[in-house]
Amino acid sequence: MSNCFNPANILLPNDGIDMEKWSVIACDQFTSQADYWDAVEKYVGDAPSTLNVVFPEIYLGTITKQENDCNSSGAGVKNDKETGRKTKYASMTDDERIKYINTTMDTYLTDGTLKQAVADGYVLVERTTESGVRLGIVGLIDLDDYDFDPKKKTLIRATEGTVISRIPPRVKIRENAAIELPHVMLLVDDPIDRQKIDGCQGASQEDAVNIAAVKHGIIEYVYAIRDTLRKLYDTELMQGGGHIRGYAVEGEAARQVTEAFAAKQNSCGGFLFAVGDGNHSLATAKTCWENIKKSGKFTEEQLKTHPARHALVEICNLHSEALEFKPIHRLLTNVDVKDMLSFFEAEITKQGLASTEGDEIVFEYVESGATEIKNSGINITNRGDRLPVEILQGILDKYLETHDNVEIDYIHGDEALHGLVRETKGCGIFLQSIDKSTLFPAINAGGVLPRKTFSIGEANEKRYYMECYKISLEL
Repeated sequence: MSNCFNPANILLPNDGIDMEKWSVIACDQFTSQADYWDAVEKYVGDAPSTLNVVFPEIYLGTITKQENDCNSSGAGVKNDKETGRKTKYASMTDDERIKYINTTMDTYLTDGTLKQAVADGYVLVERTTESGVRLGIVGLIDLDDYDFDPKKKTLIRATEGTVISRIPPRVKIRENAAIELPHVMLLVDDPIDRQKIDGCQGASQEDAVNIAAVKHGIIEYVYAIRDTLRKLYDTELMQGGGHIRGYAVEGEAARQVTEAFAAKQNSCGGFLFAVGDGNHSLATAKTCWENIKKSGKFTEEQLKTHPARHALVEICNLHSEALEFKPIHRLLTNVDVKDMLSFFEAEITKQGLASTEGDEIVFEYVESGATEIKNSGINITNRGDRLPVEILQGILDKYLETHDNVEIDYIHGDEALHGLVRETKGCGIFLQSIDKSTLFPAINAGGVLPRKTFSIGEANEKRYYMECYKISLEL
């Protein structure tokens, strides 16, 4: 069996480029907050930036209602355009933006903006946020070892149900792209051997050859010997994203990292990585790869080494104290709150469930004609092993089927949702986080979690684009 996690030739901005302006947050964040992306565009200006080679989902304007229900926030885009926002990207059509992205990628590859910073290696990432220091290792996964179909028992598995309608617009963005910029974060269930790691603090270069012997806490061990590694970048992140440092893991150290993860793969029982963030982005990469295989343009030998067979991702340890699972809240707009709450209670009764006062699900809203915000919280009783978010999402999906004017978005952070309830006069639905220790057992038991069940950290703690990987054969 081949390794599913491997080293890469990794591209980064050339010397002299402003790294804070280069690195922007994942495209699926702040989908209801146009002001955030306007501020990013203003701050970046004409500087080289990943903003120019990704497609923030708030700008996706030609999407279906169903896709909007899954966090693309198409309604926000329409409203922004209707109110005359004149920012460069807000005024582009989808096709114009995709063409611009592809052209800019080609330019960055040929004008010296990007350089190969790591040869056949990895990047050790140290990200400091309000939650603490989160560590990761950036490398390549084999897309043949991943599937978003929960029935497939692959080494790399999705953690939420994939909405197929979300894939085609993203395929259109990726299919002619020369490079990819990952915001996908995969989780590995790798308990930390703190005694061994503490014992190698201040290690010398020779200690890198011991990485392969680490059975628990691979990423943490590599971080403990970071002073032996070449620093690649060290910068603040815009818009309150914290700080990030990157180190090159090359040569013998890279070989040892590959060997350590290969050993973990051989002992994992067939389930090595769970998708923590970027489920639909990885599903898009998989779809593009399958399309390439079906195209008939390449021989079997050529497919074995085609760069699009792999995807660049960041691996993080589920056991990291700085890796926190946060709930993803819901926001309903253009909704009759009384009607929706009545529908919700009726569906609870139909399902043989009951609700009591509590805080598992909290509705926050402004009643029609009023200005005061109201709250009502419930716990759902006799639900067995079902999660509150599973019950809620099923009811909301059913409600939306018969209420075409109602729109839904998925919001990270309590304060963000409080503000949006006031701004939109909609209904905010607050949820509780899940215990992250239940993730691997739940997925391994044969399923995926309900859509938008958890988030790794708050919105501004999401992965920022930094590293690049060439996925085309043309350049």
